Amino acid sequence: MDNRKKWILIGLVSFSFLSILLTFIFNRDAPPVSALEIPQSTIDFFKKLSDLGHVKFDFVDSLDVDNFDNDKDYADNFKKIEDDNFIIYYRDKPKEKLRAKKTLEYANQAVPDLDRFFGKYYYARDVNNRKLPIYLAASKSDFSEIAEKVGGTAVSWAAGITFTTFSSDGTKVCEGIVLSSTVQDDSRTDLKKVVFHELAHYNHFHCMNILQKTEFMNWEVEGLASFFANDWNKEIPSFTQLSKYSLMKDPANYTDSYWMGYHAFGLASSKGRLKAIVEDSYSESLLTAIPQNAGCSMDEFDQQWRNYCSTQD
Repeated sequence: MDNRKKWILIGLVSFSFLSILLTFIFNRDAPPVSALEIPQSTIDFFKKLSDLGHVKFDFVDSLDVDNFDNDKDYADNFKKIEDDNFIIYYRDKPKEKLRAKKTLEYANQAVPDLDRFFGKYYYARDVNNRKLPIYLAASKSDFSEIAEKVGGTAVSWAAGITFTTFSSDGTKVCEGIVLSSTVQDDSRTDLKKVVFHELAHYNHFHCMNILQKTEFMNWEVEGLASFFANDWNKEIPSFTQLSKYSLMKDPANYTDSYWMGYHAFGLASSKGRLKAIVEDSYSESLLTAIPQNAGCSMDEFDQQWRNYCSTQD
């Protein structure tokens, strides 16, 4: 290399270094670039949903590694069994130990179905190696106590509650699922169906892009979990006047959200469009995802849904 080329190269390197240095000096006190944040409308929706006590949500500025640490779970006076993805906490009673084993069995049975249904299951490896805690309450008072310790007040008649925290950058952590003492293999609130329902909530909330999606429906949240679990919430009350209901407007009575959503997703499944609608709904309104995929307008789907409901036993 001749001297001229060498000095040109030295000059370019010096200029690059000087540019980097000046950029640092002039910008070191500048405010950081604003991160994307969860829309206020989304926060309002989930807080309102949380107030009803069926599912519980919290919002924080940020989540760190400690928030995912299972060693920080509420575990006072519990026994536990666990595997690679779940920890089942239960009280030290023979019947509860048996129920814990069945809960772990059902949770693992749900995983491949959840993976197919949602297009992805959030294993422990996908959430900073956090194993999903499932708590088994041994009595009505125990259910209230555990819920308070895990994440907040729950309605006493709930079969199960899923507790989720969202950070402002869209990261999520599930503090745990709490199951009522009424959830048994031989009861209406069947243990397997409740486990499937609550795990659907867990996975659904993790699939959602809450930095982008801005419109949510109550019947979307409960209906999807009920449809996945094929549980008793599909029953339409005998006195229901279907003409007074519309998927384009959430019902005044939140409990109607279960059967409304169950049969909305049932109709989508009968059209062969369920998977496309569900996956599109992670980042946009269902009222957009349905007409995009169902081959009809939302008004038409709404009427088809009422007709579909009228044929269900």
